[in-house]
Amino acid sequence: MIKQSLIFDYQIRATLRRKHHNPPIWIDNHWHDFQVTLHLRAQRNPSDMYGLDMVEMEQRLQEWGERLPIIVNDCPLCPGGTTEELCCYFASIPLESHVTLIGVSVAENSERLTYLSIS
Repeated sequence: MIKQSLIFDYQIRATLRRKHHNPPIWIDNHWHDFQVTLHLRAQRNPSDMYGLDMVEMEQRLQEWGERLPIIVNDCPLCPGGTTEELCCYFASIPLESHVTLIGVSVAENSERLTYLSIS
């Protein structure tokens, strides 16, 4: 039995099918299956079962993603439809006080990923 607190890092991922455009480069809306990953850190105390309820956090991420309009650019926080804006949007997800967000990544596809490091 471990008798000390330990720090664990977690990755919670969701895929979100949405349209976006990136003016002036891309004017027409086009579909992406955006893969959003929250990079989290939580402390697990000896009396705790786990540091982070990953199922609950995954559901929260899904719900946060479902709040985005079908066209990402229609969200006031993502007017340019960029992965950078999406990172910032998902960085505002509410967390429990013992959980720290250390980063957010958004990928349009497996070759292009944007990572927001949060210090």
